Amino acid sequence: MLMEELPPEAALNGPPRDADHLLQRTLGTVRDERHQAVLRRGRITALTSTFVVAGVLAGGVWLGQGFGLGGTDNAAGILQGTSVDGAHLAVKVTDTEGGLRLVATVDGMQDGEACWLVVHTKDGRTFTAGSWRAHDGEVTLAGSAMVRAEDVTGVSVMNHDHQPLVTAS
Repeated sequence: MLMEELPPEAALNGPPRDADHLLQRTLGTVRDERHQAVLRRGRITALTSTFVVAGVLAGGVWLGQGFGLGGTDNAAGILQGTSVDGAHLAVKVTDTEGGLRLVATVDGMQDGEACWLVVHTKDGRTFTAGSWRAHDGEVTLAGSAMVRAEDVTGVSVMNHDHQPLVTAS
């Protein structure tokens, strides 16, 4: 009795192949719009990520070159040296408009030793860039000298008797 009330189209498996029904067109349109929205979101996310990564890299390069401190410095290089007694010296040399800036890391000095950080130039001159009293462990200190970085041949840590304890070149 129930089957008598249904039209013959209800017994078919889906709509006829050549039929263009409003529901099928609407669902197709919704699928296409959703697919386009997903693609658009993906492109925006990729573009935003690219700009963020580029900004982080550019900022890292900018800070790595020393421009983050407000100067127009040009880093000349890093000098390193080790003494026969096991003392280590690493010095970052930066050329500035007014001279030379040094950041030295020293390790292995005898506890209580009076130390001077001395810059040596190509023409044989020396400039004292800093001094401290050594202690066990690593020491990092900053100094400066009135010389251009390209004229530097080395940096030494000297003791009270002006004898080099370790030299970086």
